[in-house]
Amino acid sequence: MMVLATLLAVLAASPGPEAGKAPPALPAHLVKKDEMAADLLADRKELPSVVVLVRSEKFDRPLARTLRELDHESFRKNPDAKVLMVFLAADKKAWRERLVLVDKSLQLDNTTLGVTDEGKLMAQWGASVDHAMTVVVISGGKVAKGFGFAQGGDGQATEILQALPKAR
Repeated sequence: MMVLATLLAVLAASPGPEAGKAPPALPAHLVKKDEMAADLLADRKELPSVVVLVRSEKFDRPLARTLRELDHESFRKNPDAKVLMVFLAADKKAWRERLVLVDKSLQLDNTTLGVTDEGKLMAQWGASVDHAMTVVVISGGKVAKGFGFAQGGDGQATEILQALPKAR
């Protein structure tokens, strides 16, 4: 009985929206454009996408390496796939400026970067405060799988990309 209760608690806390359902909107201020918030998923209805929600206070070099690998390898697996990375930060302006430098440093070619200060966005996407990043793979307009990571590490991008469909 105790094992069942623990299993149910783990399942209830799985990261990301429920698999098989349509994902919620992903409003964020784009880093490379001086625009108001835009829904980063609006133009990607049926296209494969990897949504990465990053808590800015937990962003570090190991996490940056994971994000770079995810950017580079997602395009190799499926050229239609795009990484949509949103940072949750209290100071949006400072983080937009910092992310321009991060983008140049990591050479993110297949990633759209955004920043938001909306904590409710993280709740809608099932992002835990314990996770440095929550990743949700979307395919065919539905959530395929969610992942939560307390920190960046080797092999995480490979694990995530297994849920991304190959190009047809």
